[in-house]
Amino acid sequence: EMLRSLVGSEMCIRDSYWISFSCLSENIICEGTPIAECATTFAKGYPHLKMIGVNCTKPEYITGLIHKIKENCDIPIGVYPNSGEEYDAVKKVWFGKQSALSFEQYAYNYMKSGASAVGGCCTTVAKHVEEVVRAKKRFSEEQK
Repeated sequence: EMLRSLVGSEMCIRDSYWISFSCLSENIICEGTPIAECATTFAKGYPHLKMIGVNCTKPEYITGLIHKIKENCDIPIGVYPNSGEEYDAVKKVWFGKQSALSFEQYAYNYMKSGASAVGGCCTTVAKHVEEVVRAKKRFSEEQK
C-alpha cells in the first residue's frame, strides 16, 4: 500500500518514471516487503512506469532479484548495486569487503539474467563503471 500511495494516481503522472528498491536479500526489500510482491503491484496499471529496479544492494543478491522481478512483471529491469560493503547507519560509515566476483562479472551476469540497464550505487567508482562497459561489450558481442 505504501508503494502505491507514493506513486499516487497514474492519471496525475504525465512523465515517464521508474521505481527502484533497496533490498536486504534476494527476496526482501529493506522495508520488509517481498520483491515479488512489489513487482506484481506495479506489473499493470502504470503506463508511465518504464523500468523497475534494484539499487544500493549487495551485488550477490541482484541476480536473484532480477529473476523474482521477471517472474512477476514484464517491465524492463534496471540494477545499480553497491560494491558489496555494508553501511553502518549509526557510525555513518561503510565497512567490510567488496564482493568476491569482479564487478564486471556481476554486471555481465545481470545482463544475462535480463537486466536492461546496469550501473553502480554507493561505494562504486570509475573502475566499476569501466567494468560495466566491458561487460556490456562482451554481452553485446554474444548477442550477435
